[in-house]
This record gives sequence, C-alpha cells and structure tokens, in this order.
Amino acid sequence: MNIKKYEAFVRAVELGSLSKAAEELGYTQSGISHMMQSLEDEIGFPLMVRTSSGILPNAEGEQLMPIIRQLLNINECLEQNIAKIKGADTGRIRIASFSTVATYWLPPILRDFQKNFPNVEIQIVESGADRIETMMENHEADLCLYSGGASKNFEWMPLYVDQLMALLPPGHPLTELEAVPIEALESEQFIMPLAGYDYEVHHILDQLNHYPHIRFSSCADSTIISMVSEGLGISILPELLLRNYRTDAVAMPMNPAQHRILGMGVTQVRAASPVTRNFMHYVQNYVKVFSRNAIKPL
Repeated sequence: MNIKKYEAFVRAVELGSLSKAAEELGYTQSGISHMMQSLEDEIGFPLMVRTSSGILPNAEGEQLMPIIRQLLNINECLEQNIAKIKGADTGRIRIASFSTVATYWLPPILRDFQKNFPNVEIQIVESGADRIETMMENHEADLCLYSGGASKNFEWMPLYVDQLMALLPPGHPLTELEAVPIEALESEQFIMPLAGYDYEVHHILDQLNHYPHIRFSSCADSTIISMVSEGLGISILPELLLRNYRTDAVAMPMNPAQHRILGMGVTQVRAASPVTRNFMHYVQNYVKVFSRNAIKPL
C-alpha cells in the first residue's frame, strides 16, 4: 500500500483539482494523474469524477473517504511518534472551532505553541456545532473547540463556563434592570442565530411559554450586534464575544443566569498524535490563566 496515493486522492477532492493537489504536494500534473489511475487500478473501481467545476468523489469515493482519512491520521500519528522519538516535533493539527474561540483564544495559544513547535502546521476551520461534529465524525479534524460535545462520540474536556447575555438596543426599557428576566423575551422582536450556531439560544427560548417573534436571522455575530445596535430587535450572545466587542448595544445578564460550557474534544486522547496532545496542554494552560480575570472555569 502506497500511503501517498491516498493522501493525493484526499487533497485532490478537498481542493477540487488534480493540478492544485499536485502543486501543493510537489508532483507534476502527469505524476498525480498516474497516481490516481494506479490507486483506482489497485482498488478495482473508480473513486472520483471530473466535472466542469472540478474533481468530485463518486459514491464509492464518498463511502471510502472517512476510512481513508482515518488511515492517513493513523499514519501521521505513527510518523509523529517516530519523529518524537528522534527528537523532532513535526506534523499537522486540524482544529474545528467556534468563531469566538478561534478569534479570542487561539491567537495567543498559537503564538506560544509556535515558539516551541515552529514546524507544526496548524489548520483551523471556523464553523457552527453541526459542521464541527460532522468533521469530528469524518476524521476531518484532530481537535475541536466548541460547546455541546459532552454527549458526542469523542472524548470531551469541559474548560470554561461562558455566560450568555441578552443584547439590547441602547435605551431599551429592559436596560434599567439589573438582569433581564427570560420571560421578558416573549414580547420582544428577536434576532436569531442561524442553524448550527443557535443551540444555546434555543435551549433558553424553549423555557418560555412561547417564542418571541423571530424578526431576523444571521450566522454572523457582528451582523447581529449591528442590527441590535440599530434597534431592529434583541438577541442572545456569549460573554466571551461581547467582552471583546465595542458596540452601542447593551449586554445584560439574564435571570435566571444562562451559560454555555466551552470545551475541547478529540476522538481519543490516547490515540491522538504527539503534537495534538502537546497542543491540548497549551489550550488547557491558556484557559486557566484566562479564567483568573473572567468567569470561573470548570
């Protein structure tokens, strides 16, 4: 088995182009085409189709893709362990993360990590919970940083309790209170995060007798904040985001207080690559320091 063939296949599908995959992996166009033909001959059936928009996996390729990714992950883990024994820390970490975590936590974590492990490649995908969980299931990510992983089929480490805040337009009558009663949301125009970003919000609204009028929806935090600032409705956003965002909108705690639990997940800690386990320690250490000036960690 030539593992390079499988790596070339995955990159060609991810990039949608044999030529782009060849350029990234250091092959010629004819070289990677020969590799794909050799792989399909070896397997005994085609794995991809060529369309006007680029390379796509066929049904058989889609079926094998998660297994091939797992094979590549195991091979990379093997290579990294060998490199670690030799004293060289190299490899790649693929991170799936909430945008708030990627924006406000990852840069200082990566700064410190890269000082000690400058040869490790870091790939970050920012998305909502649905996409993050799919990436973990399909072995497209080595590590995830988001909320809600406690019930999923990967090892989950809760890190931080992030308060969820009611976001109100300036001058709104509810801003005169110390905290916004959640039942007060029922009579308000509401701006809802789109699917995949709305789990915590739905959990809060499900406690009400009836939902508020959903006037707008958006998956962009900055758009929601701007709309609230303009008086188009109220919303609910995490304190981690709002504490770093300058806006005329007013962030208020809710009564009863509402939270989300941010954490870190990997398929199996024991099976994670050495560089992934190293990175996990940097995440945990950063959150401990961060928490000293914020809400208490778990």
